[in-house]
Amino acid sequence: MKIKKFNESLSDDKGFGQSTNAKFKLGLDLHGVVDSIPDTFAFLTQSIVKNGGEVHIITGGSFLDTDHNEDIVSELKRFGVAYTHLFSIRDYHDEVDTPKTGIHKKYGFPTISDEAWDLTKSDYCRHHNINLHIDDTLMYNDYFTTPFARLWTHSNTPKAPTKDPRHLK
Repeated sequence: MKIKKFNESLSDDKGFGQSTNAKFKLGLDLHGVVDSIPDTFAFLTQSIVKNGGEVHIITGGSFLDTDHNEDIVSELKRFGVAYTHLFSIRDYHDEVDTPKTGIHKKYGFPTISDEAWDLTKSDYCRHHNINLHIDDTLMYNDYFTTPFARLWTHSNTPKAPTKDPRHLK
């Protein structure tokens, strides 16, 4: 039996091994995912981008408010993470003027409803045809229709104190 290469057609009608021209699109959460195992994600994202794919960094952090966080772009650069798209839940909801529900207890920025926040990553991934999104917040899975993977790093590092208690489960 001859082993076929992945880009060679097989004789059956299932299409196994046939290459496609489809571009792979990966969605990644930054805090709790990329920053938990940055070397792994540096390798993965560089490989995807080098081979014509897309890497979407989808984060709750703000690109505009650097008073409370390290600049996100600088953080990604320090990690060696390649990306093609950046998306901030917070900045998006500020831009579309989502109704505010309160003030963040620790950092003082305006908050939105839990449902609006939790739906945003799934809506983004669906709209951009993301093939796989990796996140550390399991509750987001309830909203996804695109493939979603929960990352458990078991790095013995507790989740950041900035995480919403709803996201620590």
